[in-house]
Amino acid sequence: MVGAPRSPVLPLLALALILTVLCTGPACYVPGRIKPTVKIGLVAPFEGRYRAVGYDVIYAVRLALREANGRGGVAGYGVELIAYDDGADPEMAVEQARKLALDPGVLAVIGHFREETTVAAIRTYTQASLPLVAPVLLAPSPSSPLLFRMGPDAQAIAGAMLSYVEEIRPPVQRAVLVTEGGPLGVALQELAHTRGLSLHLITWPADGDWTAQVLEVDVAVVLFDTTPVEAGEIAAALRAAGWEGAFVGGPELAAADFAAIAERAAEGAVFVTPWPLSVSDTEFVQGYGLVSGGMMPGPLAVPAYEATWVVLEALEREITASGKPGRAEMAVALAATRRTGLLGEVTFGPTRRWDGAPLYRHRKTG
Repeated sequence: MVGAPRSPVLPLLALALILTVLCTGPACYVPGRIKPTVKIGLVAPFEGRYRAVGYDVIYAVRLALREANGRGGVAGYGVELIAYDDGADPEMAVEQARKLALDPGVLAVIGHFREETTVAAIRTYTQASLPLVAPVLLAPSPSSPLLFRMGPDAQAIAGAMLSYVEEIRPPVQRAVLVTEGGPLGVALQELAHTRGLSLHLITWPADGDWTAQVLEVDVAVVLFDTTPVEAGEIAAALRAAGWEGAFVGGPELAAADFAAIAERAAEGAVFVTPWPLSVSDTEFVQGYGLVSGGMMPGPLAVPAYEATWVVLEALEREITASGKPGRAEMAVALAATRRTGLLGEVTFGPTRRWDGAPLYRHRKTG
C-alpha cells in the first residue's frame, strides 16, 4: 500500500524555526521578507534664490544612498531619504525641521546649507533629540550635543583670508570689510585687530554712496562677508568705478551666483573654503553625473556626499552595537566618527566640530 504524500508543513515550520534561531542579528535578511528601513533627512533650499544649492547637494546625497543600498544597506537596513525645501528662509527651516522631528523613523538630518537657516533649526532638532550634521556652519554658537559641524569655525576661515592679505606686496595696512554682521565678519574684525590690519567697515546694505567710501579710503583690498549675489554686485560696481584692488572672501564666493553677477569683475578674486571645489575621484564624478542626469558636481557636492557617508557609517555602527536604530544612540555613534573619504579623515572633537578640516584657497579665473 502506497502511503499518502508527506505534508510539507512540518518541514517548513522547522525551517522557519531554524531561521528564527539563526537570524536574530540586525544584519539578517531572509529572502522574501520585507527589508527593514531607516530614514535620514535632508533640508536645503530647492526653490528661490539659492535653489542651485539644493540641487547640487541632493544629487550627492542620493549618490551616497545609492551606493550604500546597492551594497545591501547598513547593517541589514535599507536607507530612505526624506528631503524638504526650506527656501533659504529661517522660518521655513524651523517648520521643515519640525516635520522631520515628528517622524520617528528619521534618525539623523543633513542640512541646512545656509548659515541662517541652520542656526534657526538647531533648537528644534535638539528638543527632538534628533542629530543634525551641518556641512555649512561657521557660527561658534549655538552649541548642542546633537549638532555635528563638518568643518572649522569662522575664526579659521578668517585667519586664512588674512594670511593671504599679508602675502600681498607692498604690505597692506588698511582694508575695507563689507559685512552683514555675520560670524565671518565678526571674526575678521577680531583677527585684523590682533594682526595690525586697520579695517574700514561698510555694513551692508549700505546707506549713501558706499562706492565713494571705498575709493576715498584708498585701500588695496576689499574683504567680503556678504551673500554671493551682493558680493557680485559690489565687485562689479567697484570695477566699473575704476577700483583695481583685490577681492577676498570666504565660502560664499564659491557660489556660481558671484561670478554670474560680477562677470569679469570676479576674475582674480581669492576665496577660502573648507572643502575642495573639485576632486580627482572619477568614480564620484561619474556617479554624480549618473544620478544628476549629466550635471557636474558643484561646490557643495563633495561636503554633502561626505556628510551623508558620515551618517551612514554611524548608522551601521549604532545598529550593529545596539541591535536596533535609535536617535540617542545615533548621537553617540556620530561623536565617534572616523570617516576617511574625499575630504580626508573626518573626526569630531569634544565640541562636535571637525576642527582638523583642511582649508583651500581658490582664485577665480576667466
